[in-house]
This record gives sequence, structure tokens and C-alpha cells, in this order.
Amino acid sequence: MAPSVAEKVKVVVRVRPMTTKERQHGEEELVRCVSDRSVQILEQQVGQGVRGSRAQTALAYQFERCFGQETTQEELFEGCGVKEMLDHVLEGYSATVFAYGPTGSGKTFSVTGRPDSIVKNGSGDASDGVVIRSAESLFDKIREKSTDGMQFKVRASCVEIYNESIVDLVKSSRSARGVSVLPVKFDPSKGSFFVQDLSYCKCPSEVDLLRLYMKVLRNRSVAAHELNRDSSRSHALFTVYVDSMVKGPDGHIRTRHGKITFVDLAGSERLKDTRSEGQTLRETGSINKSLFTLGKVISSLCDRKSTKAPYRDSKLTQLLMDSIGGTSLTMMLACISPSSGHIQESMRTLDYANRAKSVQNKPVVLLDPGQTMLEELRKEIDILRAENRALKEALQTSNPELYASLDLTPRSLLRGEKEGGDRP
Repeated sequence: MAPSVAEKVKVVVRVRPMTTKERQHGEEELVRCVSDRSVQILEQQVGQGVRGSRAQTALAYQFERCFGQETTQEELFEGCGVKEMLDHVLEGYSATVFAYGPTGSGKTFSVTGRPDSIVKNGSGDASDGVVIRSAESLFDKIREKSTDGMQFKVRASCVEIYNESIVDLVKSSRSARGVSVLPVKFDPSKGSFFVQDLSYCKCPSEVDLLRLYMKVLRNRSVAAHELNRDSSRSHALFTVYVDSMVKGPDGHIRTRHGKITFVDLAGSERLKDTRSEGQTLRETGSINKSLFTLGKVISSLCDRKSTKAPYRDSKLTQLLMDSIGGTSLTMMLACISPSSGHIQESMRTLDYANRAKSVQNKPVVLLDPGQTMLEELRKEIDILRAENRALKEALQTSNPELYASLDLTPRSLLRGEKEGGDRP
């Protein structure tokens, strides 16, 4: 089924399991999924590990889907709606999946899984995340549709937003961090931002796509700190482009340009919790600023009185302009901890997600620009032909003799114009 004219951002929530460290510290489980669409913050007495007093009463949040602590990676992929988004990508729509939440809440695991589990032939294991499973599902769908006479071309790109700089992860490596820092430009014709001189890699199969994904993961900036020893220090946007070609009834080839972007956001965190210093402290400040700007954009789009969302205030919001309030199908995966020690961060994430689900997008099929013009001209010709038929029928009814004496075919009219020239 094609998306409706206006589609709200879909929000799904995943509650990760308690860690051994959290249990050893005597922290309690305060967050649970009470149904597949509802997550609840449980009551807790003051002074029992809660930072602040906001969790003294039970609160419930409603979302598209809620996944509890026992959810497997396969269950997340099958139930979150990504597979349906892939169907729309093959139809020429743009889609975005972005993971949001505090450091250590399970974002990267949900999106990626354990990268070292992927073997060279492109298959992995039960820990495979959304991206890996999407790659396999996408090519399964492509093989299925190719039997219907459709042809597909798949490419991919990946950028990292690190300290407000755009790094091309397809070209760059950790040993050459500054080689491919790219500018972001605004395209007035499309009304959106793009990364200039971005490199793309052709991916004829899921094996090629997963090899590229492994390469860009190795190049991503990671630094250890108190909350998470493998904390991602950047935002990463991995985009898969799918061009579909099919011959129409008139014999013309129609090309549609679908794409899906997987966004693994750096963790939102409080400086005193991370005990960050030096470069890591500066990174944390940059991360929090961009996430704060994303929150401002979401709030602005939800506020009917607001006239303009501040997309230009950060590189992250510039590149997500099409995803948040634009023409993309978008799903937000909000990841949270159930622990009493992280209750404030979990509640902030749920509040953030609760606002995001009110944002409306207007998905459109992405056609080749030249073909779009041809389609518009064909529609205009069809309208003119219909008007011509209506005029002929009206004339034939009102004045049959005059109608019989006239040759009203377009070719005869054009011939008469050439022979007679301009008439006074």
C-alpha cells in the first residue's frame, strides 16, 4: 500500500536489559513495556537511586511499537516496520531510520549488532542489527521483483558528523581523518541540503553492501568514557540508494530513485556522568549541541505558531531536513535503559520521542527529473486532447452543418497554419 499524503514520524521504543554492573550497584528496574504499544515508568520512592524526584509517580507513553528487555534482534527487525519501508524504497520513496537515546542504551547494537560476527560471505548471526538484516531483505525483494521485468541498481554512501565536520567514511580512515572533510550545500531546486563531492560505491549484491558497511564502521570515531567503553563519538548516516527501472505500457523506461538512510546518533549524555576530559569533553559538547538543535527542529514542527524550523543551526539537522518534516518516510528508534540509575535520561528520551511522533512528513516518489517533465507534458497533452474532443462533440451537437464542413484534426489545423501564415 502506498503511503498517504501526510505520514507522521513513526516511533518505536526498545528497552534494553539491565546490565550486571547496574545490578551490582543495587539499581532497580523502573521501566517496562506493559503492552506492545505502551511503555511505563514505575513508581519509586525518593532516595532509592533516582536522580531527582520526577519518577515518584507512574507514567505511561504510547508509541507505534514497544519492545521489552527480552526482545531479540530478529523480533525487533520483523516488528518495527523497516521491512515495509524497504518495499516503499523499491517503489521510489525516501526512507529514514534513526536511533536516538542516551549513551549505553543500545542504539548501536540495535542498528548494527556485533560487527565482528559478520563473516566474509555476508552472513552473520542472531546479533545482526537492523542494517545488516535490511541489506539481506532488500536484495531478497530485488531478486523477487526482478522476475517481473524490473531492473535495479544499488549504491551506498556513508558520512560521519564529527565535531560539526562532515567526513566521508567511504574514503577516509582513522589514520587520515582530515582527508575527506566535505562541505554541506543547499540545493534550491530540491529545497534540501546535500554533501558536496560525496563518494558512492556500487553494490551489486548484499555481500558488496555489507563489506562496504564493515569498512565504514571501522572508520567511525569511537572513544571510551565512563558510561560506555565503546561509545560512538559521532553521528553516522549510512544511505542505500536504489534506482528501479521498468518499461511502461507506452514503451518508455521509467526510473525511480528510492533510498533508505540509517542514522546512528551519538549518545545524549550529561558531562558529569561521562567524566569526559580534553578532546572527549569537546566532542560531548558538540554532540549535545547537535541533538539539542534536532530537538528544537522537532518542537518547532510540532508548534503550529512556529514559522520556521532551525535546520541550518547544525550539520545534523541540515542532513535530516528531508527526514524530519520533509518528504521521507521516517521511523525513530528510541533506545532506553530500565535502570533507576538512568531514569532521568530514559524519561528525557521518551519525552523527546513523544514529540517526534507528532511531526508530519509528506512522502513523494522520487522520479528522474527529465522523466518528471515528460510525465507532466504527457498529462498536459491528455488534458488538451480531452478538451478538443469535448469541443468537437459540442460543435457537432449545436451546429452539425458547420461541423461537417470543417476538418478539426490537429494535423489539418497545423497544415493550414503553415500554408496560410498569420491571418489578420
